[in-house]
Amino acid sequence: MKTMKALVLGVVLAAAGTTYAQSSDAILDLLIKKGVINQREANDVREQLDQQTQQAIEMYSKTKSGSWLDALVFTGDLRLRAEYFEFERNPATDLKLQSDRLRYRYRLRFGAEADYHDWAAVNLRLGSGEDNPQGSKGTGDPVSNNTTFTDTWRKKPIYIDAAYVTLHWPGSDLVKVIGGKMDLPIWQPKFNSPLVYDFDNTPEGVAEQVQYKFGDKEQLRVFGNFGEFALKEFSKDANDSYMFDMQGGIEGKIGDPKAPTLRWTAAGGYYFTRGLDNFNYPIGIDGANLGNATKNVVSGGKTNLVLFNDFNDLDARGEVAWRITDKPVLGTPALFTVSGEYLVNIQNTWDKLTGSAGGAVSNVNQTTGWTVQAQFGEAKKKGQWQVAYQYKYLQADSTWDAITDSDYGNGGTDRKGHVIKAAYNLQDWWQLGFSAFITEKISDRPNSGHDTVGFAGAEHLRIQADTIFKF
Repeated sequence: MKTMKALVLGVVLAAAGTTYAQSSDAILDLLIKKGVINQREANDVREQLDQQTQQAIEMYSKTKSGSWLDALVFTGDLRLRAEYFEFERNPATDLKLQSDRLRYRYRLRFGAEADYHDWAAVNLRLGSGEDNPQGSKGTGDPVSNNTTFTDTWRKKPIYIDAAYVTLHWPGSDLVKVIGGKMDLPIWQPKFNSPLVYDFDNTPEGVAEQVQYKFGDKEQLRVFGNFGEFALKEFSKDANDSYMFDMQGGIEGKIGDPKAPTLRWTAAGGYYFTRGLDNFNYPIGIDGANLGNATKNVVSGGKTNLVLFNDFNDLDARGEVAWRITDKPVLGTPALFTVSGEYLVNIQNTWDKLTGSAGGAVSNVNQTTGWTVQAQFGEAKKKGQWQVAYQYKYLQADSTWDAITDSDYGNGGTDRKGHVIKAAYNLQDWWQLGFSAFITEKISDRPNSGHDTVGFAGAEHLRIQADTIFKF
């Protein structure tokens, strides 16, 4: 009889591992009613079941907290765009330098971030894109994830847009070290068209970020951002290409630090490149060459088109955001933001440009750029909207043209003009956007965008209509 009871109780305990507590109680009550076990024995079984349940809960909690799945945060967005170009005219003949263009595009990005042990984070993001238009097949565009609807429904590629790790002292954000293919670690105001870096740039290399907050509410912050980026590695040449950027700045807040009435940021920086004028550097593939002066270099019986020299750029940036009132204006936050930037290429050889492609280049000393922008509203949640106006002046040799905003004109440098943008959120996750770039060429150089002849003042119009879904 004892053997039978032990067997029955074992069956009950095993069944309890795959059933609810109410089911095990029902089984025990039935066994008491049939006289197989007594009440005391049933109570002993219930006590054992309670202990097993508690152990299972603790084990699950430990497994759950240590699971890599629970450390992941996923983000992504899909943007559909219609885009129209009205190209420049030859002022002598009034003929278009290129026929006007209408195209449809999409941009898809999907990423994940995993935080580990309060001192490390790993970021991975995949993105759509196209083969580099200058002929480097399979490499994608360094400043854009856009893909054009074309090629008879041909399957479109997906690239690694970002893959990097961020390390910092546990429980502190005083110092961070970033390594890999990273999001831009250098601070820029929220320009619609930045001077130096397109916002889609993902530099490769190592970066360091330091900051210190002070004040009775930590309303002041000083920061420093530093980047050591690899540009081009040559398998048969030791003269590889690199870029180094360093920046220092200060940020202040007035009012509630979480929702300040006034927030201001000012920063200054210096970047320089090494090896961009290397004769092995194929500008036609790895750089847009939409503005910078170039030169022909003959090596091994082959003529290469390369940049005239490296860059040494100083820049100053600032942004002020004023929350005029806590009450919304027509459904959007009453946030007024102004920002500006100035830069100058101090590499003296860019002012001379002797021996460049096609002989001496006219319009020398094209080494400065500046921009100002005013913006109202904030389009982050349903019903919110935002409008902005920017004026931008970017001379031909003021900065490296391959990494500048690809939407401004035809991308690159040697442009001045207006940027008008508007956005409205239909839902928290669904936004409509409109952009207009009304620009004209600054110099009469022949190596800027579609202006293959070179007409200073030639006007260009670019209009974009977007719908963006976030997930």
